[in-house]
Amino acid sequence: MKGVRWLNLITELKRTAREWRRQEDLAALELKRRQAESELSLEMERRRRLLQLEHELEVLKRKQQFELSLLEQKQAQDRRDYQRYLQAVDQLQEQLRHAFRHAPEVIVLTIHHHAKQLLDRMWEAEDLHQRLQREQEFVKFLTTVYEDTLQAQGDGQPLLPQRALRLMLHNPS
Repeated sequence: MKGVRWLNLITELKRTAREWRRQEDLAALELKRRQAESELSLEMERRRRLLQLEHELEVLKRKQQFELSLLEQKQAQDRRDYQRYLQAVDQLQEQLRHAFRHAPEVIVLTIHHHAKQLLDRMWEAEDLHQRLQREQEFVKFLTTVYEDTLQAQGDGQPLLPQRALRLMLHNPS
């Protein structure tokens, strides 16, 4: 009987060990399956995020290209406008020469140079308020020069554009 008990005990231990081993193998397989699922899930999430980032990057590129295009158009228009202003300032010089035939050339050149400096200061202004203020200075000076040329065409025929020169002396750039 002792031998049978021992045999039953050994058989039971072997059966328990096999059952335990089988449970451990199943648990290891389940762990491997979950690990593979997690890795697959992480890879899918990584790919999804990569596609999303690529899309966002493409959207940003298009937006930047559009904004760059608009900026280039604006700068081209600004250059054309500035060229037109410069041409107008050059015409002002010719009008001064015509209106004040007897004025020294240096006076006409100085007025032209001052007008160009005012234009440059207006054009290079950093903020809107400053630009508007400089634009007012420019317009005031041009108006004064124009009024001087109109007066020169009248009966008095002054020899110099006196108000423009006075404005330059009292409001240096």
